[in-house]
Amino acid sequence: MVDWKVHTYASLPSTQDYVKELVEEGLEEGIVVQCLEQRSGRGRHGNTWFSPMGNLYMSILLRPKCDVKQAGQMSFVAAVALSAAMDEVVDTKQHTKTLKWPNDILIDGKKVSGILIEKEADGYALGMGVNIMNPPDQGVGLSQVSWEIQVAIHPFRDKVLEKLSYYYDLWQDKGFAEIRELWLSQAHGLGERIKARLAKGEKSGVFEGLSLEGALLLKQDDGEILDINAGEVYFS
Repeated sequence: MVDWKVHTYASLPSTQDYVKELVEEGLEEGIVVQCLEQRSGRGRHGNTWFSPMGNLYMSILLRPKCDVKQAGQMSFVAAVALSAAMDEVVDTKQHTKTLKWPNDILIDGKKVSGILIEKEADGYALGMGVNIMNPPDQGVGLSQVSWEIQVAIHPFRDKVLEKLSYYYDLWQDKGFAEIRELWLSQAHGLGERIKARLAKGEKSGVFEGLSLEGALLLKQDDGEILDINAGEVYFS
């Protein structure tokens, strides 16, 4: 199990940038940097992450025993762990939670959480943002869909770290297969028609599943299956 060392701050420009600095300094795996608000939070492709008070923002220093090609699988590990933590607070009889490739969690089709993994030197910064009490207009917060009166940020953070430790160890010990199956069992839009916006243009087809490495499998109209490792996915 990972020995988490949590450092909480009132405000930071970005937890992700802070942890990337710690990676460069050679600090050990397991450091968690959390802040109550971010002044310059960001998601994938440099997109701004709405970061006011009332939500969970944290980044984690990890040094997995894997090659660079496998490192992207940590996004699925984190999604499965976050989802498992949410299962303890979300009223799943009234609300539907799904995992959207490659790094988002949705509740009733609205984004509740995003994940960002960045390599720095010989380690990784794993960033997580979870809307809890103050979601953006197009998102949803856990307190809106919970059976609890209000989801408390720090106890929820501890649930996430507990689940992450378990699934991270599982992935390190046994590989990606079980994580892949857990993720697919909650996949948003599996079997549906989607569009994937890639660097070289847009591709359409049916979301067939995940490859053994974590790529999205897109079955095109001519029957060819494409492995998509990066891009934005839109559901028709």
